[in-house]
Amino acid sequence: MRGPFEQLFDFCRRKPVVLPTILIVLLVLSLIGALRIDFQEDVFALLPHDEPVVSEAQLAMHRYRGLERIVVALECDDPATLAAAVDQADAALRKVDGISEVVSRIDQSAQEDIGSLYIGKAPLLFDEAMQGQVEGRLNADYYGAALQRYVDGQAGAEGIKVVDRFRSDPFGFDELVLRRFEKLNSGFAGKSDADGRILSADGRLAVILLESDVPSSNTGRGRELMSAMDAALAELPDGVTPHVIGAHRSSVDNAEVLKTDMHLTIATSVIAVLLLFIVAFRAVSPILIALLSVGFGFSFALGSQGWIHGELSAITAGFGAVLLGISVDYAVHLLTTYSSLDGDRESRARLALRYVGRPGFVAMLTTVLAISVLRFSEFDGLHQLAEMAIAGIAGSLVFAFTAGPQLLRKMGPKSQAASALSGAIGALQRTRRRFRWPVLCTVGLVTVVLAAFLPSVGFDGDVTNLDGKSERTRAAEKLVAQTFGQETLSRTLVVVGGNDLEEALRQNDLAAHDLHELGAKYESAAWVLPATQTQLDNVSRWRRFWNGDRLEGLRKLIRETAARDPNNPSREMRVSEKALTAFFDKLALAEDPATLNPAALQQRPIWLLLGNFVSKQDGRWYIGTTTQLDVSRLSELKARQPAAIVLNKAAFVGRMIEFIRHDLVLMGGLSLLLVLVVLWLTFRKLREVATALVPVAGGIVWTLGLMGLIGIPFNIINTLVTVFIAGLGIDYGIFFVQTYRGSDSREQADERLKHAGAGVLVAALTTLFGFGSMALARHPALFSVGVTTAIGVISALVLTLTVVPTLLEVKTKHAD
Repeated sequence: MRGPFEQLFDFCRRKPVVLPTILIVLLVLSLIGALRIDFQEDVFALLPHDEPVVSEAQLAMHRYRGLERIVVALECDDPATLAAAVDQADAALRKVDGISEVVSRIDQSAQEDIGSLYIGKAPLLFDEAMQGQVEGRLNADYYGAALQRYVDGQAGAEGIKVVDRFRSDPFGFDELVLRRFEKLNSGFAGKSDADGRILSADGRLAVILLESDVPSSNTGRGRELMSAMDAALAELPDGVTPHVIGAHRSSVDNAEVLKTDMHLTIATSVIAVLLLFIVAFRAVSPILIALLSVGFGFSFALGSQGWIHGELSAITAGFGAVLLGISVDYAVHLLTTYSSLDGDRESRARLALRYVGRPGFVAMLTTVLAISVLRFSEFDGLHQLAEMAIAGIAGSLVFAFTAGPQLLRKMGPKSQAASALSGAIGALQRTRRRFRWPVLCTVGLVTVVLAAFLPSVGFDGDVTNLDGKSERTRAAEKLVAQTFGQETLSRTLVVVGGNDLEEALRQNDLAAHDLHELGAKYESAAWVLPATQTQLDNVSRWRRFWNGDRLEGLRKLIRETAARDPNNPSREMRVSEKALTAFFDKLALAEDPATLNPAALQQRPIWLLLGNFVSKQDGRWYIGTTTQLDVSRLSELKARQPAAIVLNKAAFVGRMIEFIRHDLVLMGGLSLLLVLVVLWLTFRKLREVATALVPVAGGIVWTLGLMGLIGIPFNIINTLVTVFIAGLGIDYGIFFVQTYRGSDSREQADERLKHAGAGVLVAALTTLFGFGSMALARHPALFSVGVTTAIGVISALVLTLTVVPTLLEVKTKHAD
């Protein structure tokens, strides 16, 4: 009796126009749909869109321009040469197309601005933090030391300066104000030279900050920008080494590494697969049929996404292609079985379809069900990936089992073309049968040992570890971080906004207030540019602080504290209250001081400093504050500042790790349940179901165990490989079990298992060469996928060829 696949074969043979017409129509519709796709290159497209840490990270990247700033660090041991290089680089970089702003120094006018604007303005900045600092100075120890410096200074060259400074500000309140600017030099802890160049503490590195009109996500224009900058910096004096870091450099590095890696891996995989097919089938036609099958499936997958969604993440498309690697197996099994049979082309095509049609369909069904659980993933990008992979795998199977046999009728390889491969599998099976129990014991021991390493598998949720930036860029980032203490991206970034600058400043002041109350260290524009209302509040706090009792206590402190005359140590010297009349008048604050006007400051040189914290996007103003805040207290900050954007690397990584673990447990459990249901409905015997699961279950244990052993962690990319391995393993197991149970005798079982084994071997090697070649890549994401895939494929293949047939032979009608 003819089965459904043979009936389909005969129908396509009798109606030779129907199948090509249907396939061409589907292909044209798929191509039209694929052309409608808008490919997105944003890595955030893979992440959960409704997750607060993800949405806030996106908003912070968009609204706080400091995250896209380009930093040029010039390294030189000679100060004079370094200074000349900074000036030369400044002039050259200003001519580069795409650079909108260059800051190579805090010029003298900005420094003078600080003095003219902020001396005597302590009341305007008298927040809780400054109040605590002032309280810390109102004691005999601080005043006594200041008084001694004043007395000592009267006899020295700095005498007049010391006298004037002490009489007007004996407790250094203006010094507290000016200190607030020390770490506002664009967030780099260092120093500046006489001309305002931003230098490291040892004077060996100078920093130039650049703003660009080119988004870092635009790698095409970014590559041109980086090339132009490199050319400009190549003309610097001998002995000067330029280092360029920032989002633009990282994006270009990633694009270049990916381009190089894809050329390498594609060339390697194509050559290896071509050689494999020529050796296995001794003909070119199998290559064409396999490529057409996979190509049709991939086109169908892209087309379905184009018609359904209209947009697709480029990353999703790339890894969808990886999952589609499973789809080549159906054509490979058909080709291997066909090439191992005797007879004319038509009879072999019919018989090959009879042998592989049912196991292939069941394998496809279980694979699709396993992949469908990606719809339950926390990562949005995996939802489209599941849709794309399911459509592609189903499309490939349809082509392989409909058009494939018809093509083999016309252009199939010669009879027994794969006999050498089948013979090798037969020899392997005879050896395996001779050493049945030692093989099982060895595999069992390896499984137990590798299972012991399962707890060692790590989870890496840090997407920056999948960054393909060059070693040169990594070294430059490390140098700058170690030298200047620049840790903006590894600390918490708090971004607040407002419809105008005044409103944004007010929100920033409130955020700074909350950070102070939480005991966090932070760097904020609120230190030196509070909102007008905050300045008035600070003045009120100043007046409340300097009440009558405190002023009287201060006068008493001044009367009772004495210094030693350097020329006569036995003589005590004090300062009269009269000499400090101007100081006490400032404390009393008879009238409100003029407030700092944020709008007016934008037109002054000091904005070169303050503008580093401020950004205007989409008609709104945003201000960023960096803070060192324990992750456990982020929830408190969010409760106090619900409208603020809070970006914390540790919290982001921790949340991504939670999602990865959740996905592994949920997807693993659901896919296993669905696969068990299908296998039970197919085989109806517990032993056969368990045997078919050996490659997938054992393959997962071996893969995870080896990952734990050699230190490869799970990340949001190679998590997909577990689904890939599960799909491959279940396919291999089903082909063997279905082939064995459909045999009528031991001899027939052996013969058909040779064909199935040859098909599994070629399919595994095709996958290994095609996607395992990514292990040659330098890009961390591709390397991670390549290594994990190679381990998984080899594990599933070894278990399929050694354990599955042995279990099938034990206590069955075909056993010895």
